[in-house]
Amino acid sequence: MPWRTVCEVVAGMQRRGYDARLISINSDIDHPYESKDYDIPVWFYPNISHCRAGADDFSPDLVYWPITWRDGAKPNSQWHSWICPTIVYHGGCCYRFFHVLAAMRYMPLSQLKNLVVETFLPKRFLARKLKRRGVSGVVCMTEFTRRAFVKAGWPSRRIVTIPPGMPAKNESDEQSQRLDKLDFLSGDQTAGDHDYVLFLGNPLPVRGTNVLLSAAPKVFARCKNLKIVCLLRSDPGRTMEIARQNVLRIIDDSKMREQFVCVTKNLSSREIQQSIKGARAVVMPFIYIPSEIPLGILEAMQLGTPVVTTRSGGTSEYVGEGGWIVPPGRVGPLSEAIISASLDVETRKRKAEICLSTMAIHPTWESVADSWIEFGESVCKSA
Repeated sequence: MPWRTVCEVVAGMQRRGYDARLISINSDIDHPYESKDYDIPVWFYPNISHCRAGADDFSPDLVYWPITWRDGAKPNSQWHSWICPTIVYHGGCCYRFFHVLAAMRYMPLSQLKNLVVETFLPKRFLARKLKRRGVSGVVCMTEFTRRAFVKAGWPSRRIVTIPPGMPAKNESDEQSQRLDKLDFLSGDQTAGDHDYVLFLGNPLPVRGTNVLLSAAPKVFARCKNLKIVCLLRSDPGRTMEIARQNVLRIIDDSKMREQFVCVTKNLSSREIQQSIKGARAVVMPFIYIPSEIPLGILEAMQLGTPVVTTRSGGTSEYVGEGGWIVPPGRVGPLSEAIISASLDVETRKRKAEICLSTMAIHPTWESVADSWIEFGESVCKSA
């Protein structure tokens, strides 16, 4: 689910005077509670029944409800009980057989059930179910997914594409273009004086960490001075810690320790931006992308740093010539893309210019919230 997008949209609605509430259903909890995320209140419930009981005092005029392709095969009990127009939003991708093959090679089989269902369940099942439910509209993150919905039989007039947003640029953003010294890079040089590519994100196998580690020997054989800097986001949880330690162990046991720089501490936003800006490319070799379009890709492109990522439908279509698109799980093409990012200066510059021109017209979070509101208002008027 595109959590950041949802939080930003709700915050935008509240700023405009709407009584917008964010409810999250999480089966890992055993009792309802209220918390905050991105400075907005969030009500957490363990299941649909708790949500129905706990939100009796709230009678919305419109509900935005998350869906996945596999919801087309789920029972009708997985639905809210409010009597009002509903817009569903789809944050996932359109997966193909090659995503499943790559996942079978690099991920535990226990984690593949949802991917397999998402890939092979006919998309028309979801379109039919939404029609039977009387759903008023659909929000997609990419044009690729919007086209998939229309092909599955959903009316084109009742679906919009609203991608995740980005913060508006200001003077402080312009000042941050000056590259500073980063303490995890050796010497007194600034980030831009080092030859490195940047892996950004958590270390889970779905992020392609094992593929990157397998591609590294060929990359280092061609690019003697290149380093791979890994910002292994320190998300909480045992699964995350096991994955992080596995990556660090593989690097320590290899002959590549001197060319990998693994950062496990939390960095400031400025440090992350500096790391991205100084990199030859940001490498995000997903096995499959859980939610379109990853904000790390948008942030890299906004800073004029090309992206190496995998073929993923809507996200790779959006990146286009602003990066190198490789098949998921393929070591050879990934290593060649990283080598090109390091050695081919002209190609890198051309792709950087494309990134900047693409992001020059990309919507801010403010305009994304406006678009969700406008679509919602049009639905309410026609209901």
